[in-house]
Amino acid sequence: MIKEKDGIHLELGEKVVADSRKAVGDINIVSHAHFDHLHRGETEVVCSAETAGIGSVRSGKEIEFSEDHNSVELLPSGHIIGSRAALIEDDKSILYTGDVSTRDRFYLEGFEPVNADILVVETTYGVPAYSFPSQEEIIDEITGWVQDNEKPLLLFGYSLGKAQKIQHHVQEATDRPLLAHGSVIEMNHAVEKSTDLEFRAKPYEGNKDLFKEEGILVAPPGSRKAEWVKRLENKKEVLTAGFSGWAVNNSMGYSRYDRAFPLSDHCGFDELVELVEKVDPERVYTHHGFDEAFASYLRKELGIHARALKKNQATLEEF
Repeated sequence: MIKEKDGIHLELGEKVVADSRKAVGDINIVSHAHFDHLHRGETEVVCSAETAGIGSVRSGKEIEFSEDHNSVELLPSGHIIGSRAALIEDDKSILYTGDVSTRDRFYLEGFEPVNADILVVETTYGVPAYSFPSQEEIIDEITGWVQDNEKPLLLFGYSLGKAQKIQHHVQEATDRPLLAHGSVIEMNHAVEKSTDLEFRAKPYEGNKDLFKEEGILVAPPGSRKAEWVKRLENKKEVLTAGFSGWAVNNSMGYSRYDRAFPLSDHCGFDELVELVEKVDPERVYTHHGFDEAFASYLRKELGIHARALKKNQATLEEF
């Protein structure tokens, strides 16, 4: 039995629980260090060393973990630093992707699909409207916009994952002053401890003067509710940009930015279809986003036995 409750539950010879906040199984998998996937309990989890390190900073407690288990193989999922898919061996092989992207992006390599009998896949962008431009095209557009606009720029991306990719690219595209919101700085330090990456952004607090003329500030989308961010956005000389797959057609409010770029840490629709074809599963279980629509597509167009698991969606702004 495979179901979605608090995380994904697989009733096998052993009970496997993936990306649950509180539920405990015989095997407990954490795919990556975003808050909606981190386990709150004291149980040892199966995850990457990077996820354990970054997750410990985010949760404020040391995560006990193992990267090895006799029935679980962890595979880089291409979502954020340390993210892993899990290939679980039982009577049949089960591939749980976690949040996944198959495209190479900056310092991160995309997920390489492997064969499995059963596929459990997230389908955040599981309809054709969310087929993304090539990575090269997206990067060229970001570079051109940053270099052509000498005004202060306010760039919004999720504090862990997207914000680091934005900074990594800005550092290569320009030598203008680079600043970051406090939550982004905290995640920069956590990522730097677990990798050989370095970010030159200074905290906005204490360095505000660097932003006034041609500075670039990276902040999480949720910070737009803060009064000091609203004041910056309302200045006529400041330009804003949002970075998300939802920007491909200005959904989820991305038309409210001066510019929006479809930079995603998830597979677009075409990439999801290709992922399924490469895994070549007997059955597919979809969850999150357009789960029912994508399962329907697989049944009708590819003849695959597919269905959506019970929905338990996080806020779309975080993707």
